Amino acid sequence: MKINDVLEEIRTKPVVPLWPQVGMLLNLSRGSVYTAAARGEIEVIRVGRSIRAVSAPLRKRLGLGAA
Repeated sequence: MKINDVLEEIRTKPVVPLWPQVGMLLNLSRGSVYTAAARGEIEVIRVGRSIRAVSAPLRKRLGLGAA
């Protein structure tokens, strides 16, 4: 997966997987991205057993336009 693909996902989808998408964008390892989510540094929701990052706060954090 390329960075442009991840950016397009964040622009078009309401939630995205923490790993590897959010980790790639924030330059975090797998463990670090899940730790940041547990601390509340990345806004997440649970979908079944998976944890997904909410796209709107990520767009704001990355300066990708209106959240």
